Amino acid sequence: MRQLLFTGFNAFGQHEFVNSPHDEQPVPCVQALVVCNWQQSRRAVRSLTQLKCILSSPFIIELNAHDGGNSNSNKKKNQCTISIAWRYTAYALDRKLRLRGLLETEPGDCVEVETPGEIKALAAGDSHCLVLLYTGELYKIQPKLEATLQAIRLESPPRPSTATKRTIFGAAKAPAPPIIEHIACGTNINVAISSENAVYSIPSCLHQFPDRQWRVQQLECGHEHALLLNGNGDVYTWGNGLRGQLGQVALGVEETPQLIDALAGIKITGIAAGGWHSAAISAFGDLYTWGLNCSGQLGMRVMKPGGLLKEPTVYPLPQLHDLPECCRSSRENESGDDEGVCEPLRVFAGSRHTLLLRRCGRLWASGWCIHGQLGKQLCEQNFLDAFQALDGVGVDLDFVSGLCGPWATLLMVTAKQKKSVSSADAIS
Repeated sequence: MRQLLFTGFNAFGQHEFVNSPHDEQPVPCVQALVVCNWQQSRRAVRSLTQLKCILSSPFIIELNAHDGGNSNSNKKKNQCTISIAWRYTAYALDRKLRLRGLLETEPGDCVEVETPGEIKALAAGDSHCLVLLYTGELYKIQPKLEATLQAIRLESPPRPSTATKRTIFGAAKAPAPPIIEHIACGTNINVAISSENAVYSIPSCLHQFPDRQWRVQQLECGHEHALLLNGNGDVYTWGNGLRGQLGQVALGVEETPQLIDALAGIKITGIAAGGWHSAAISAFGDLYTWGLNCSGQLGMRVMKPGGLLKEPTVYPLPQLHDLPECCRSSRENESGDDEGVCEPLRVFAGSRHTLLLRRCGRLWASGWCIHGQLGKQLCEQNFLDAFQALDGVGVDLDFVSGLCGPWATLLMVTAKQKKSVSSADAIS
């Protein structure tokens, strides 16, 4: 039984829930597109609570706040895609696109449009939402009640001097429009990558990677910076790096993608971009974080022992973490199992918080949690400056997928068969 669980900032009615967090009855599995009712919503949801649904046909949910086209390029039928911005949330199912939240002056506003083709990926930003179709066409829509889809024209990448292609009448052929495969956006950055590995700061082409034997694996954006992971496990960054989020020695702005030298030679399997921080997981099971640590989002202490002096706020180079022992590791190590250490598998980042999935299935969290984005058990704290295991997921619930909005967290889980768990009390 799959459940779609949400916790965090909800002041603009972006989400509605199946039942109250205080209800004790289990809720049905998620089977439809999410929509919200402002009158029944709350400003902040401080425990993982199941979202309410309105459409009746089953579908596959693809959670991709900044994961535009990263998961699978193959077409999936009945796939629902969700992307979270600060003041609204975007939902897509087949050709239907729905925006819900503060679109004009009232919370809980909703607009729905139909796209020319089936939607592959969304990237929701403050001023607009990028919409990528399976055809490779790219559109944008503003979060307004009377908004319409607008096609985005990208400039052609520079090409080597070769013979110009002409028609049978001698006229020069116009270059074909680029086919986009990956999108991501932040507050002040919008990125797209074509099938020929051209990198766009929409709509301008800013860099061309080799178009052969070079594959983009993942693309993520923070507020002002972008991370790119290729098939070889190399990480490239560009944008504003004044808070150390680019992982480079010097703090500054990089106009084009630059390899992170500190991670060169280490095969990276997953990346995440927060507001002004970044994270990566290696094939060896190591976690690296870098950038701004004002709220402990890097999983590193904010204050020195004693609480009188501050630790450094900015870490420009990737920091290797020595994670706490997982609850299951000690039992498995006692049995002589070398796989007992629960290495990180996936990492997710919000504006100032970070979630980590470990092999045992448990979620660990660090960072800002004043809006409940890290769950009920942390709602009395302003921030957490060390990774801490979250109760429920991995113990009573199996993790399937997840994403972080700027001030929110959304998880897809399945209830374990041995024990029935109320989604409202999934984290307590």
